[in-house]
Amino acid sequence: MSDFDICRFPLRVEHTWCFSDFHLPDFGALYSNQMALPTITEQNIKDLLPSVTGAIPSGRGGQKIVFRIELEGQAFALKFALLSDAFQPDIADIDETVLRARRETQIMQECKSPHIVKVGPVDLGTAAIDGQNVLYFSEEFIDGQALSDAIRESGPLTVPSVVKLGQQMCSAIDELWSLGKIHRDIKPSNIMQRSHETNFVLLDAGLAFDVAGESISAGFLVGTMAYFSPEQFDYTNRRVMDFRSDMFSLGVTLYEAATGQHPFLSPTTSTPHLYTKITKHNPPSPSSINPLIPGSLDKVILRMMGKSPHLRYRRISQLQEALALI
Repeated sequence: MSDFDICRFPLRVEHTWCFSDFHLPDFGALYSNQMALPTITEQNIKDLLPSVTGAIPSGRGGQKIVFRIELEGQAFALKFALLSDAFQPDIADIDETVLRARRETQIMQECKSPHIVKVGPVDLGTAAIDGQNVLYFSEEFIDGQALSDAIRESGPLTVPSVVKLGQQMCSAIDELWSLGKIHRDIKPSNIMQRSHETNFVLLDAGLAFDVAGESISAGFLVGTMAYFSPEQFDYTNRRVMDFRSDMFSLGVTLYEAATGQHPFLSPTTSTPHLYTKITKHNPPSPSSINPLIPGSLDKVILRMMGKSPHLRYRRISQLQEALALI
């Protein structure tokens, strides 16, 4: 796990946060000390969900494992997440992992955009496997490849594909914002490209922020630091964040898709330097890295990454119109 692939970390909450307030923890030590998911077998799944067949592991990361399953002849993704040792079913309503999963499944149910993954038929539940508590639920199975893998294996996307990615993720952001939600973790590894077509789907809304709801992670920043917007670092003013925070993260993602490089992160970037680059430094234009990028796309991506929300597009529709002109 990278130091920048952050799930959650503590901060002071009595005033506006700034980087000098604290040192980030040793994330390698933090995660190595956590319990790992138990080994989950096809028989475990059959015992838990007798109607499920053909369970095949399709992904694993951190405290989560995903299986491809079949239910009544249709493929779905079945996700398992580790619950803490202190989890008790009778107080599940205060467990952060359960609350996040509940919010994620609710978003999948409510969102109509074809570019947000849909909920599956297996409802949110909990179980004990090999003495460890796990949470599970199902969602649409996306037959395709993560954008992060596509970039790593094949290099930058073509300009039309970058534009299409931007337009389709705008649809997802707009749909989330219509529900008063900010995704907070838009990044290439959370976007799937469907096989045999250039259509993209946004995954993992478990860290979504409900601007009108109760905070699940009081006292913690959540997300992936390399894709944070500058305002995501300011926990005390989180209630004034809006869709433009996701717009910034999408700008970072489009930059990476267009150039094959992250605008702020390199193998030698330290955590303090990454924070400074995100909040203070403007990256080089994408076309300076990939000459095939037209100036019009340069302009759009760099505006999306404006350091202050008011420097970005005021409405998602404005961004969609700008992308349509490329």
